[in-house]
Amino acid sequence: MVDITEIYVHWYAGRSKSALAASLGVDRKTVRKYLAPAEASGITPGGPPTTSTSWSASGRDGP
Repeated sequence: MVDITEIYVHWYAGRSKSALAASLGVDRKTVRKYLAPAEASGITPGGPPTTSTSWSASGRDGP
């Protein structure tokens, strides 16, 4: 099982959803499912580096 915050950290760093899914061993639909709330709230990849701890602390670790 993959840690959801790991999906967010890699996506936010600029990795594509397909590359993310392949490297973490999860389905692309799963990646899209967990990233949808972040995208809907206006969060986009490419900001300053963010750690797993930061994502967890901010409550952005998935539905």
